[in-house]
Amino acid sequence: MSISAEKPKQQPHHFKKRIGSTYYKVAVYHSDTSKENIEDKILRLAKNDAANIASIVTTKAAINQ
Repeated sequence: MSISAEKPKQQPHHFKKRIGSTYYKVAVYHSDTSKENIEDKILRLAKNDAANIASIVTTKAAINQ
């Protein structure tokens, strides 16, 4: 018989969001070892998405020339 040193699984926080006629149920988990807060993470994700979109637009423009 082995004894596990694992921490119990953390229960997520849930919230619901309505966008148009669609309802979303979101589960949010928090990491104790995270080095960025939620605001920093959202900003990083938005910047990465913007960079990806810019890259796609640039590539399409180059192909169409």
